[in-house]
Amino acid sequence: MPFHAEPMFPGDLYDTTLRVASSAAATAGADADARAAGAAWRQFLDLGWQAVLVAEARGGAGASLGDIAAIAEAAGRHALAAPLVERCAVAPTLLSRIAGNPAADALLGEIASGEASVCPVLALDEPAPTARLEGGRVVFDGCLRGADLTEPVTHLLVLAALDGKDALVLLPRAALAELAASARGYMGIDARHTADIDVAGLALPEAAVLLHGDMVRPLVGHANAVGALLSCAQMVGAIGAMIEQTIEYLSMREQFGVALATFQALRHKVVEMYVAYENVRGMVRQQVQVLDGLRGALPGREARRELALVKLYLAVTGRQVAETAIQLHGGIGMSRELPAARLAMHALACSQQWGDRFSQLDRLAADAALH
Repeated sequence: MPFHAEPMFPGDLYDTTLRVASSAAATAGADADARAAGAAWRQFLDLGWQAVLVAEARGGAGASLGDIAAIAEAAGRHALAAPLVERCAVAPTLLSRIAGNPAADALLGEIASGEASVCPVLALDEPAPTARLEGGRVVFDGCLRGADLTEPVTHLLVLAALDGKDALVLLPRAALAELAASARGYMGIDARHTADIDVAGLALPEAAVLLHGDMVRPLVGHANAVGALLSCAQMVGAIGAMIEQTIEYLSMREQFGVALATFQALRHKVVEMYVAYENVRGMVRQQVQVLDGLRGALPGREARRELALVKLYLAVTGRQVAETAIQLHGGIGMSRELPAARLAMHALACSQQWGDRFSQLDRLAADAALH
């Protein structure tokens, strides 16, 4: 029963990312190797992956969401522990929509050239850190939760509350060095390094506030939706690769003198995985095309609802497929050394990023209550 997962958006970006991610995976052991991921990340910067969604007028490629989804899917096939979605999609998407701000324009150019790498901290469901104006400075207090520091970062782009209204505040490299001592780091099951950073009385220039007012929350909500959708693209890549490896394993391993692939009960499990894969592949591909079709406009209520439903479905289905893949490889104790285990952990981690299933349920319930 041969199977090869076809990419949602085939092309050069997918093929190149697949080669880089494959090389990184080949040097990783049973536990993901941070040094291998770091080498891959440097290649991504050199290839200009951060510039994919940046407009040509600002030094980028001006490509589509489908192009960055191809990169995310290819990286997902090898469980690459790199902040692709955050640095190459979420941050450029948000900064590109801040019109008329010289600091945002300059930063986009640095992102496109690889001189800057921006980590977004944009939790809408948690209390935002606070900022206040004092003597021509912005004084920043609070906790920055979930900053992905897997790869070197030059700036943090933070959702904060300034004078009772939402604001986007940019923390530069100098501020990060000052905050390093107050960071509490932890490593996820997919080997990505995240930190909660306590901030107390950090003084920044007024220019650090890139945007302030009623437009902040809709723009941050859209950037979060892009992050959620591209984490789904990573899961599509991981699920496709898990099915391929499961079929290969069942075809090679024997029990009672015959290949495991001949057992009907196991074949049924594989078919369930395949049906789930085709469903999620079609859903994610359609949603990417829907967002691309908006041509810069923010998605409406129905589009936001569909995105939340897709992320909710992927969060549940990805876990089910991951558990089945591990079971068909002999169980958790037998599969630890196999690439399928890394893919399973990667899929589980992606299901938690940019809104887990409970967050999506909350958003759907809140939307239903308003309408």
